[in-house]
Amino acid sequence: MSGNLEFFKNSREQLFQLFNMQNDNIVVVDQLENITYLNRNAEKMLELCRGEVVNLPLTSLIGDYDKSKLVNHEHLYTRIMKNGQHYGFKIQSQNITIGQEQFKVLLIKDVIVQENSKEKELSDAKKIEFIDTMKNLQNGIFTMRKNTEGKIVYVMAVGKLLEEIGVNDELLRNQTPFEVFPEDIAIIKHIHYEMAFDGNRVNYEIDLNGKRVFVDVIPIKKGNEVGEIVGTVLDISELRSTQKELQLNQEQYKSLLKSSQDYLIVLNNNAQIINMNPKTLDLFSYLDEESSYEKIQNILFGKSEYSMSYYVELALKGNLQNFEFDALGINSTKLYFNVTLLPIMFDNHVQGVYMIGKDITEQKKIQEMNAYLAHHDELTTLPNRRWMEQKLSAVLQQVKCEKDGMLAVLLIDLDRFKSINDTLGHLIGDSLLQEMAKRILASIDTDSHFAARMGGDEFMILCPRVSSEQEVKEIAKRFLQQLIEPFYIEDFELLVTASIGICFYPTGGLDAIDLMKKADIALYKAKDLGRNMFQIYDQSMSRKNYQSFFLERDLRKAIINDEFIVHLQPRVDALTGKTVSAEALIRWMHPDLGLISPGEFIPLAEETGIIIPMGKWMKRKVCEKLVEWREANLPLIPISVNISSQRFLQNDFSREIRNLLAEFQLEGKWLEIEITENSIMKNEEHVFQTLHELKDLGVKIYIDDFGTGYSSFNYLKTFNLDGVKIDRSFIQNISSESENASITTAMIKMAQHLKLEVIAEGVETKEELDYLLQQNCHYIQGYYFGRPCNPEEFEKNFLISN
Repeated sequence: MSGNLEFFKNSREQLFQLFNMQNDNIVVVDQLENITYLNRNAEKMLELCRGEVVNLPLTSLIGDYDKSKLVNHEHLYTRIMKNGQHYGFKIQSQNITIGQEQFKVLLIKDVIVQENSKEKELSDAKKIEFIDTMKNLQNGIFTMRKNTEGKIVYVMAVGKLLEEIGVNDELLRNQTPFEVFPEDIAIIKHIHYEMAFDGNRVNYEIDLNGKRVFVDVIPIKKGNEVGEIVGTVLDISELRSTQKELQLNQEQYKSLLKSSQDYLIVLNNNAQIINMNPKTLDLFSYLDEESSYEKIQNILFGKSEYSMSYYVELALKGNLQNFEFDALGINSTKLYFNVTLLPIMFDNHVQGVYMIGKDITEQKKIQEMNAYLAHHDELTTLPNRRWMEQKLSAVLQQVKCEKDGMLAVLLIDLDRFKSINDTLGHLIGDSLLQEMAKRILASIDTDSHFAARMGGDEFMILCPRVSSEQEVKEIAKRFLQQLIEPFYIEDFELLVTASIGICFYPTGGLDAIDLMKKADIALYKAKDLGRNMFQIYDQSMSRKNYQSFFLERDLRKAIINDEFIVHLQPRVDALTGKTVSAEALIRWMHPDLGLISPGEFIPLAEETGIIIPMGKWMKRKVCEKLVEWREANLPLIPISVNISSQRFLQNDFSREIRNLLAEFQLEGKWLEIEITENSIMKNEEHVFQTLHELKDLGVKIYIDDFGTGYSSFNYLKTFNLDGVKIDRSFIQNISSESENASITTAMIKMAQHLKLEVIAEGVETKEELDYLLQQNCHYIQGYYFGRPCNPEEFEKNFLISN
């Protein structure tokens, strides 16, 4: 037969057909020792049909079966037949493989009827061995019959599980369920046992002594009647507990998906969508079933689908990913997301990816608007000074690489514009600047030339790669010719002229600063000569350079000669009218020229590096003043000091502050630092360390002139700053109808969202104040509450009165 087995081993049905043709008594069991098949001879010999025992344990057929005893693949076993007689069997086993499954073929032979006393003794011994074996079963087995009164009673009950739940053989034997168990449990058992005695295989689950058990009951027939029933009892407590935990986890998972305010997508290990939360379904206008097993890139519109596939591929390799991307929504609306991809790990293998998306569209729009405003003039929409300086530097780098490369800078200033503003008002002046920008653009080739508003009534034209001076002169003439036509603004006819200063690279200057400085010199030369003309820079116009030289010389002496003075300007809480802090502002009392504006000497100080000792002088004066107030029992308020980016980025800055506070025995909260946006955008690691050290000292840090730089809210969040001071250019003439309103409001709201203190600089009118208060911005600095003044006047007006 073994040859035939080999031939049919890959075909289960063909093999079973072969077994039916054999004269042997054959039983087939699977790896779990459950009966899979009996051939006809085995059914006849064992007095049962195949359907009664298939999928049952082999022990239900041969009670004392023990596979461990088949050491030599043959052993003698006993079965109690339906007629009550004991039969002994010799069983020989052989393992086979059918496809991917393993089975054991049992050949049952040498059936011996045990009738004589010797055989009876053997049978009794087998019974004892069988019962002992049953008692060691981890699960439980019981048999039941109907007694003479027709009641269903237990005949036998063995197995460790029955012992654990307190219903052993001694307790159950010859008892009905009602005599052993509580009534509610007994009723359930009785109903099922009645069904079994009707010839039905039944099963049920029930809780006994802290365990959840599964009871499977099989009827044993004698002829056409059920003579007894056999039940197996399994402990399924752990299984049901695990199922309950899984169900709870599933419910929590569904609740998380449903209620999350983020966009959640679950991917399988093929990057296919297997679930989306309702918010994501709404975003892409999908029904739940429509999204199933879609590739993630199929629902993302726009350029981002490729980068998304790249990040998903990395996540499916077990790498957490976080990135920003933009995509088109269902209505082709551009959306921005911050996305985190979390690998789903099971048994150290990636089974899929959780995709968590946060909508940052509004934040991005504000950042883009701020970035635009950082490089463009809001009034004229022309590029601003920052943009033009960067453009000039970039073009210079290119021109320097070219043989005989040449470019030109034209600086334009309107003649007597201040009188128009003072006479007709700022609205007319602003309209004039808008119209002037249009005429500048009309006089140049916008494909190759660039125009910008540099501030006030000053404009600049950049002409890269010019071939001759004459080409630039024609542009200047063309613009001046444009000004012959009057401007009609509201009811006014305005005739306006302009002066132009021109500087060429390389003859006039070699870098951006030099070119603009010398174009400015040429511009003022044109004004000196009568205005409404252009002048080209030459060396004879360099007198201003000598003035700068002498100013720099005197500036270096100013610290030694104690020519600097400190003025203080109050910062007020407009809700209470209380002065909450002050800003220290430096002034220079020149021995010959008198009071010099900071706008003249601060840029020179920064350019020459004098700004660093100047800043040290200022910080020390502020500390001295705070100590003076303390000793005079005046109320202390914080004083803020402007710090140049040069000094802030030096390694010993925080140490200097720590030493100053220690020397004057001051708490850090009384000294505040103001830095520009550019200061924190260089050498981030060093900046982060410096800010951390200052915060440890209790020193507050504010961003000064906020909105004029890159205005990156991401930096504000990253560096954990205390507040921002909105530049006065965003405050002037602000109202609900002004063009500045939406930008200023957006900056205030975003800063407040980041829990930053917001201070408005340059507030001069009640209208400006009222609008800021409407936006919940109540920390105010500006002429409306107080101009910068000397410390004595500040003490009288803002400390003592406070």
